[in-house]
Amino acid sequence: MTKLTVNEILRAANHDFINQLQLIKMNLDLNRIDDAKKIIENYCNHYKSLSILNRLNCPKTVEWIQTFHYRFPSIELKLKIDVTTAPKVKKDEETVEYLEKTIQHVYPHLDPYSEQELLLTIESKEEILRITFDLHGKWNSKPFSSEKYSNNLDITTEKESINDWKYVLTFKE
Repeated sequence: MTKLTVNEILRAANHDFINQLQLIKMNLDLNRIDDAKKIIENYCNHYKSLSILNRLNCPKTVEWIQTFHYRFPSIELKLKIDVTTAPKVKKDEETVEYLEKTIQHVYPHLDPYSEQELLLTIESKEEILRITFDLHGKWNSKPFSSEKYSNNLDITTEKESINDWKYVLTFKE
């Protein structure tokens, strides 16, 4: 996994925070109140999602998601999170390794002139954890696959095309 130091993450987070504040100020200066409110709402929703994500009690997966933006800036990460309770069944290390290898596989082949988006949908209840990895964009790479992960994780392929990869990782008790 591409590791960042705590200092690098904090510097990047502070930079993002200042940028958001400047964007809000600019909108307020231009009397675009609704736009400023929308930025604040989006920022709050993003951090609420990250807070809810901590309920998973899967520290490596949470860290991977929280640092994704700083390690892979060419891909916009969007989250949908429904964590009722922490799942009993966890494959934290295997999950992170699979997610990381998939992104590392495609990242060097991304088209720099196209938008790339990863939608991670995480659903967790006591008896099940489901992570949907839905990547949209443009790249020149074959889909990622590995026997190692097929044996350790329950992975369902929903879509594999040049512009879309969608996988569902499911863990049941």
